Amino acid sequence: MANDRDYQVTLLSKEEDDLFEDEWDAFVTKHFKSRETVDVFQNHKEAIKEACRIAKYQLEASFGGINANTNEFGWMPIMPNFLLATTTPTYETSTWKQYISTEDVTNRWKDWIGTSESNLKLSDNASLIMIGFADPSDEPKVDAIQAKVKSSNYPIWYFGDMMRNTDYSVYELTVPPIIEPGQEFYLQQLCGRAGVSEIHPLGVYFAKGDHMRNQGAHAQ
Repeated sequence: MANDRDYQVTLLSKEEDDLFEDEWDAFVTKHFKSRETVDVFQNHKEAIKEACRIAKYQLEASFGGINANTNEFGWMPIMPNFLLATTTPTYETSTWKQYISTEDVTNRWKDWIGTSESNLKLSDNASLIMIGFADPSDEPKVDAIQAKVKSSNYPIWYFGDMMRNTDYSVYELTVPPIIEPGQEFYLQQLCGRAGVSEIHPLGVYFAKGDHMRNQGAHAQ
């Protein structure tokens, strides 16, 4: 299981399972070029397939892969516009790049996805599994992430030293959280240095076909 919670699932049909397997390598290698990131996805393949089964039950639709039809759900990497935009998407909510100020470093903890006062509510037409974080910048600015999903606070995921001591900064989660349709959550970041941060979550976003194609789709 991807998580220590029990979820209701709907098993994939043979056709759906074959589609998952047929698209898997292209899904991972076409979207991600670094060997380190690809390895994280390979390590969590079974957890991602389980998340797909959970999504099938929760979204009440069949799995249609990368080009899912209207009455199906598909998969894609976790994109910023689905998590950062809460109204009309703008440049700031369509990129993971963000500026960490000296004030942020002084204050240490900064809201990132959603806020502690106003949790982000995932679309009712989507779910996701988060398997890690990556930061391709020359010098990562964020040292740790803490997540709260519903009423559960996750332990602080600290990776500052690890990210700074590798050629490509990737942090893999041991127990990937699953965010269900319509679920409220938020992530905070521990700011270690000022400058442009490119940290972003690694994982899979499952969504109904129309939601995947909607340029204005966003969380609430």
